[in-house]
Amino acid sequence: MRRPRPPRSIRGRVVAGVAGAVVLALLVAGLLSVVALRASLLARTDDRLRDGAGTVRQALGAAGDDGLLVRDARVRVLLEASTADLAVHLVAGDRVVETVAASGAVPAPVDVADADALRDGPGWLPGDRPLRALTVETPGLTVADGDAETAVDEVVLVADVSEDRRTVASLARIEVAAGAGATVVGVVLAWWAAGAGLRPLRRMAASAERIAAGDRSVRIHDPAAQPTETRLLATALDEALDQRAVAEQRVRDFVADAAHELRTPLTSVHGWADLYLQGALDEDGLDRAMERIGRETTRMRHLVEELALLARLDADVPLRAEAVDLRGVVADVVADLGVLAPGRPVVWRPPAEPVVVAGDRDRLVQVVQNLVGNVLRHTPASVRLTVTLDGSAADGRARLVVHDDGPGVPPELVPRAFDRFVRSRAVPATGPQGAAGGPRREGSGLGLAIVDALVRAHGGTVTLRSGADEGTTVTVELPLLP
Repeated sequence: MRRPRPPRSIRGRVVAGVAGAVVLALLVAGLLSVVALRASLLARTDDRLRDGAGTVRQALGAAGDDGLLVRDARVRVLLEASTADLAVHLVAGDRVVETVAASGAVPAPVDVADADALRDGPGWLPGDRPLRALTVETPGLTVADGDAETAVDEVVLVADVSEDRRTVASLARIEVAAGAGATVVGVVLAWWAAGAGLRPLRRMAASAERIAAGDRSVRIHDPAAQPTETRLLATALDEALDQRAVAEQRVRDFVADAAHELRTPLTSVHGWADLYLQGALDEDGLDRAMERIGRETTRMRHLVEELALLARLDADVPLRAEAVDLRGVVADVVADLGVLAPGRPVVWRPPAEPVVVAGDRDRLVQVVQNLVGNVLRHTPASVRLTVTLDGSAADGRARLVVHDDGPGVPPELVPRAFDRFVRSRAVPATGPQGAAGGPRREGSGLGLAIVDALVRAHGGTVTLRSGADEGTTVTVELPLLP
């Protein structure tokens, strides 16, 4: 079984990457410079060989039919001067019969068979020494040996490039030494720079460990830090921690409010049951106790159902999606107001055509009921309720507007109107309802929160506008079915 390799640190990976990049760059640059220098020196040598060949041809052409004798002092001076540091080998048949070397040129043995292959241009001569050569045909050139004269068939111009090779080798050694030094310096600088760059991350890790240990007051962002990527990361993490703290506080508030809402009816049920167990209830008191216990358990069941619905919506449980005529939904809810609040002035402005949206009809009914019930619960019975539905919007959205002329929502509650367990005080009722039951009981504080969650689950939006002089207006927008 293979053992897993230990993880490498970010600093090590950065330094390794920088070292690799530096070595590769220096290697490529050094190789290119060595190759370029070698090519330049070789081209310069080839140019010297071609210039020497041109000089030989020029001398032969000037001689005419008389020819040239190489042992003639003037000819030797001409060859030596024109060929500079080249060695000139005169070939007759298959042997070298004469060699003319200028000062500084080192004659070297020449294999005639190898030289014959260099008539088309400069090339390399085999051997231990690096020799560059060029062969030139020389009809009319002769060599005098006593009284005998030997016709020269060709001239081999030879250049010794040993010094050029030493120059190239020296440059290569310099490149290697400089590259090694530059690599060491680059690695040291990269190690230092990576350490300096990662120092904020180490501080962030230390802060995160303190947060994980339970210190929720710690934040990662350093206000004195420069605006770098690590600062942006720290800011983003701090925002996430802030959001988490807000979410945790909301959960705590939610649990506390739910417990408070359930505690009141549970206390009432327990109290009536305790009275019954103690024998403190007569027959009429028992009937009253059962009535109160039934009412309180109904209240608890309703609260639990609302909490369960919100939990499902938070978990993104999909709702049914079917074609629903929103005009019919609103009309049914408004019709029920004649029984629920017979004295309430209601204005219902239905559209001329059906308003069809995609959604769950029961949940859309709940949206309208909660909005209307919120008005009934928090405004006097004499306040007018106006319901308007518009399905002709050019942006493809249906708009349901529920407006009341009541005293409005307290300004400090408007931004939190759709939060859970947010309630304003109950408004004393007047008229028949007030006579029947006195002040209206406060709701659970989940009505508008459920409206917001259901509307968002249908792909819509809900807004609330309220003021002391204009009442309260809730606008629901839902996408129309094409």
